[in-house]
Amino acid sequence: MRIYYRDDGICITSSAVWVRGTRYRLCDVDRTWRTGRLNIGRRVTGAGAVLAGVVVARIAVTQVGWLTAGGVLVLLAAAVGLGRLLVGLAGGAMALQALEDLRRYSHWQELWASVAGRPVRLLGTEDAIRYGQVRRALIRALDDQRRTAFT
Repeated sequence: MRIYYRDDGICITSSAVWVRGTRYRLCDVDRTWRTGRLNIGRRVTGAGAVLAGVVVARIAVTQVGWLTAGGVLVLLAAAVGLGRLLVGLAGGAMALQALEDLRRYSHWQELWASVAGRPVRLLGTEDAIRYGQVRRALIRALDDQRRTAFT
């Protein structure tokens, strides 16, 4: 028996799908579909706030640098330049992480299947990577099941 995907909530093999302890045979799966909606949860809101904060900090440090660069205080200008560098490095990493969180967790996605004529929700998650892995595994398992049924 081939295992296409396995985690705590779902297991997809060459013969069946196990979801929260319930077994659904692949030969009983008529069709699959997906649904989704925008999910503005704490993680997405926090990522948006971090991204906005990074942009505001970059603008503020840049403006202070412009003001002191034209003045006589070279030491202050060097300190502001170092501050710009540190904010740029830290802000860049935080901004990239915030963008990744927005991409990964911004939608609630569900995977459904018609099993023996009745709809069954196989998966509901806000994790786009996990959703994609489960969906691809189910498609591969169903394709392999149909291929072996016709040979």
